[in-house]
Amino acid sequence: MADTETTTFKRKKKYTTSFSNVPQEQAERILGFQFVPFYYQQEPLDQFITEKAPDSLKKEIFNELVNCIESEGYPAGSLSPLNEAVVTDYIGIILRPTVAHFNRSRTRKDIRLTREKQIISRDEEVGGNMEFVVMHNIDVDNVRYVIVIEAKRGALDDGLTQLLLALKSAFGINNDQKKVYGFVTTAIQWQLITYDGQTWKLSESSPLLFGNMDQQENRWFKDYTKILDMIYSILSSL
Repeated sequence: MADTETTTFKRKKKYTTSFSNVPQEQAERILGFQFVPFYYQQEPLDQFITEKAPDSLKKEIFNELVNCIESEGYPAGSLSPLNEAVVTDYIGIILRPTVAHFNRSRTRKDIRLTREKQIISRDEEVGGNMEFVVMHNIDVDNVRYVIVIEAKRGALDDGLTQLLLALKSAFGINNDQKKVYGFVTTAIQWQLITYDGQTWKLSESSPLLFGNMDQQENRWFKDYTKILDMIYSILSSL
């Protein structure tokens, strides 16, 4: 039994270095650009949004987010006891109904949400498990990585290197020259990165939660749903 388990583990983990263990200088060489000027070129999230998510979907997500705040607590890194599982609970609340709504409304069943998905670069030098990946199942032999999510308990910056490396690896695996999308998020704040094989783009961070949102639903709808619109825009482009 032990030998079988060891063999399975080795077969699954084929990469040399985890995304999270790649130093910044090495990551910059792999990606082909320096992080500092890239980080200073953030663009407003509005520039990436092409379609608004339906109000009915936003209402469904709002209610579930409020339930999560009231049951698990507000996911601020400074509030104890917060762990990454709580952060991923919030992310799941956003992604599950969005993917399901999109499949229902477009009468399709080819968009799937996966958890703890292992992504490995083509050269098998770097890899790692990403908390969430939205995949487009085109046919039996053609499955695309569309959205990659990196969750963090602390600052968004902490997940930047991992997400960039994961997106580059996902683009290489897709091998179709179509844009891939990624979010690094603390559940409260979200930041978008896009890559089309030539150009990287980084959005300004955008909030999705605030402490007493249960008492200010109209404010949430007005100022805190851009991320929902962005995710819906990505799915609508498929």
